Amino acid sequence: MAPSTSTGWSEYFWNAWNDAIMSRITIGALHGWAMHNGLFRDLIDALPETDWHGIDLPGHGRNRDTPWPEDADSLVEGLVRDLAEGSWLMGWSLGGLLAMQAALKYPTRFAGLVLVSATPCFIAREHWPDGVEAGLLKAMALELAADPEVVVNRFLALEIHGSAHQRDELKRLKSLATAHGLPNKAALLAGLKHLAETDLSGRLGEIECPVLLLGGRRDKLVPWASLEHTHRLLPNSRLVRVPGAAHAPFLTDAAAVADAIRGFLNEADESN
Repeated sequence: MAPSTSTGWSEYFWNAWNDAIMSRITIGALHGWAMHNGLFRDLIDALPETDWHGIDLPGHGRNRDTPWPEDADSLVEGLVRDLAEGSWLMGWSLGGLLAMQAALKYPTRFAGLVLVSATPCFIAREHWPDGVEAGLLKAMALELAADPEVVVNRFLALEIHGSAHQRDELKRLKSLATAHGLPNKAALLAGLKHLAETDLSGRLGEIECPVLLLGGRRDKLVPWASLEHTHRLLPNSRLVRVPGAAHAPFLTDAAAVADAIRGFLNEADESN
């Protein structure tokens, strides 16, 4: 029922206008290493007016039996094959790196990107000092052969490390992450290799679509300085910090992340 006051009418029409805009928007969502798209459930619930297209990486989630392609082009092509042209593409962590690669491969295909805790260069290099040490991924790759579950659990702890409610969030993250069982070992190794070898920092200027960068202030895997560096190199980007969050802000602060995405998508729609 429509509201009876003038303030109520204003709010009513604003919400109707906002819903009309967002109902035209499709977001493809790419998850991070060793995860699956079910981890976006809270964020999807917080943005019900948007059409979500969850994408599990090869060897992960519902695509656990799908082999990881041998080359990056085939990987990216397969991930976005069923995503309609003009959709937005969201990626978290490894998924964000893949979203950037998709935007570079298909420069006019996407309305824009939403990059959550993502960096164009995961490993620290001379020109990109705010990455993780290469030894971390090398050690994880060696340990995967002996016990993949131990390695994945340790990585989950790193994702939550520094969060304001670390213990409860780690328990919940483990529960969500294992909903489909562990990803297959070959895909885990391939994902680590992709993180270790990919460096898109020199190509960010080629991504001309609107980009929203979201990150947690407490993130120990993709530190805030890395997001600031990325923001400076992307020609059409906005940077939003979630103060109490670590590497998975959509789990710990879904409402704040949803508000940031909603506002950014609405502004991008208005400018078109």
